[in-house]
Amino acid sequence: MRILSYVARSAVLLVVAWLLFNAYGAGQVMGADPRSPRAAAQPTGAPAHLIIRRNPNLGFNVIARLWIDGQPAASIGYGHSFDGFLAPGHHVLAVLATPSPRWPVPWQLPLNVQSGQTYYFTAVSDASGSLILDGRFGFPPRVQ
Repeated sequence: MRILSYVARSAVLLVVAWLLFNAYGAGQVMGADPRSPRAAAQPTGAPAHLIIRRNPNLGFNVIARLWIDGQPAASIGYGHSFDGFLAPGHHVLAVLATPSPRWPVPWQLPLNVQSGQTYYFTAVSDASGSLILDGRFGFPPRVQ
């Protein structure tokens, strides 16, 4: 009888530990970035359009975290992009690769946003291994 209660106690402890681990994991996923990619501040005037694409060469498990003016704006995973709006004026865009950034300080880009403009960037890794926003790739092709 004593062996049976030991086995039952062990099984209950194992189930409780499993439930706690799953609850912690779900909390990490849900709390990582509760806003949608379009959650950038919607200005009242004529907004500027901001599109940031994530380079697939960063790897499947790397997430590009985007901040706009010091506030978290999006987590851009493999195969995804950010599509949002910015109020005209001065803004600072910052990106950091997670979960294991090579450099703990996010790379920052000051940007003077003009009303009605569209800004395209690609989150890429530079020669030092840090994540940057590069505007040279010019996607999508512009029709003139």
